[in-house]
Amino acid sequence: MVLLDQTVVAVALDPMARSLGLTTFAMHGVVLVYVLSLAAFAPVGAMAARRFGILRVFGFGTALFVTSSAVCALTPSGGAAEPFLLTVRAVQGAGAALMLPVATTVITDVYGERERGRALAVYAGLAQVFFVLGPVVGALLIQFLGWRSVFLVNVPVGVAVLWAIARARLRGEAEGGALIALQPLVVIFALVVLVFGLYQCGVWGFTDPRTFATVASGALVLALAVRLLLRSRRPLVDLRLLAIRPYAVAVALTFMVQAPQLIVVVHGTLFLRQAMHLSLPATGLCLLPLVTALAAGTLSSGYLLERSGSIRVPVLLGLAASTLGTAAWTAALSPREYVLQVPGMVLAGLGMGIPIPALSAELMRAVPPAKRADASVLRQTLRQLGGAVGLAAAGAAVLAANDDAADASGIVTAAAAPAGFVVATVALAGALLLAAVMLPRGTGTDGGQAESGGSGSGTREMGGVRRRSPSSARGLLRLRLRRRGRP
Repeated sequence: MVLLDQTVVAVALDPMARSLGLTTFAMHGVVLVYVLSLAAFAPVGAMAARRFGILRVFGFGTALFVTSSAVCALTPSGGAAEPFLLTVRAVQGAGAALMLPVATTVITDVYGERERGRALAVYAGLAQVFFVLGPVVGALLIQFLGWRSVFLVNVPVGVAVLWAIARARLRGEAEGGALIALQPLVVIFALVVLVFGLYQCGVWGFTDPRTFATVASGALVLALAVRLLLRSRRPLVDLRLLAIRPYAVAVALTFMVQAPQLIVVVHGTLFLRQAMHLSLPATGLCLLPLVTALAAGTLSSGYLLERSGSIRVPVLLGLAASTLGTAAWTAALSPREYVLQVPGMVLAGLGMGIPIPALSAELMRAVPPAKRADASVLRQTLRQLGGAVGLAAAGAAVLAANDDAADASGIVTAAAAPAGFVVATVALAGALLLAAVMLPRGTGTDGGQAESGGSGSGTREMGGVRRRSPSSARGLLRLRLRRRGRP
């Protein structure tokens, strides 16, 4: 439901804007508030799972997601449409945030050690299938049943999920622990103000005092939130993990890749529909090269990592391909010929799909086993936040380039659409530069063992991060020299 919702809603944006009279600002906001809410509430979901148990939290998140989906379908026309829809979409994102952090834990509890790998592979594979089917399913639903059906389709699926949860034999006990109120409130407030200021600058102007005041206020509150988390004995998210360099680099790259991925899905859909005036079924079919390439890149990532033995190969290859692909796709927008867009679309999708699984493996390998649950929550939070920041930046660029009349009508003109793609290309180019400089040059296994320390001798812990002792470092150096045939 969560992955299907991202691509299905992208196809529904134009019909929704026309039906409800949404502005371009609100049309982008329909996706933005969902992703931002998902990012902000992901650590809250993990905290609630520890306090109340994964069974209750997963069920409550599913019920909240399904109920808010049904309410989205009841959005009234007129002046109340924008605040109503944006509010309910934020609630829907919160429901998804209560589901995602515990989904893998649920599968881990259900299956034994020998079946667990296959179960997780099926889980990831089905997610990719629904991500790929999203544009086609959404287009067909809207064509025959209207845009409200893309939200109503979650209701029977959600009911089936709740029925399955009720019958499943899951571990229901909770670990316990107190609920923390201040940290979530400060973090959520900071993220909302900062992302809103970034997005609103497309309306106010990049040099407007209101833009500066809003962004500066958000940044200040975020700095206070970071200080609060670092000083807490029970932080909402463990930011100390960012002191582990391989983990920090992998998380930063994940943040930077998630941003352009959502940008091209949303703005690519809008360009096909609004600038090229394609029908809904044609729009859904024309998106298949992008989403299929994304899925193919995701599935090939593990193979590339295993064959090369180095995290640099899949990450650098993927980022180079996606940067070149988005640049080629941007250049092909002006002629408005679909066949010219396909090569860039495929290359961009394939390239953006490759790095994420490899980075996930790297960051989990870089942290001590006892910290992997906290590391997963922080990664999920920053990954979704990357999508929110990317959408806000691209939306601001498009709003600044768009005509005022088009903004009021919920239309992104052909002249303004490339601005969003430029933001995606710049983000990918920055990620490529960061990866080339910061990723370890040795094998992925060596890099992970060096940081996580393992269970052997020769490591010591400093400030919560395991460091290799000098004697161990000299032994590793001697081993590498012998491999090269030197005494």
